[in-house]
Amino acid sequence: MASSYGAPVQALASGVFEYDEGGTLRAVLPITCGTFIATGSAVTVANTAVTASSQILITLKTAGGTVSAQFVQTITPGTGFTVIGGGSDSSTYNYAILG
Repeated sequence: MASSYGAPVQALASGVFEYDEGGTLRAVLPITCGTFIATGSAVTVANTAVTASSQILITLKTAGGTVSAQFVQTITPGTGFTVIGGGSDSSTYNYAILG
């Protein structure tokens, strides 16, 4: 396990992220992770863990075609979210749903 400023750091994975401030547990943040493949247009990612207040992080996993920025266009609570990119991007991306 890595550490940051002397405190243990958990790897981001599906499940929960528990954090404290050196004492009692402060909160638990549900996390759901997965991947999707860009198509150069809108991609719908089905995931029932998403809520109206979820934050969705997107990172590049494997480059394909011409890589472009990916943005969350819409969130449908309990169903999933839509990601929009550009051009001829056929890359594989990781996503993490926080909350």
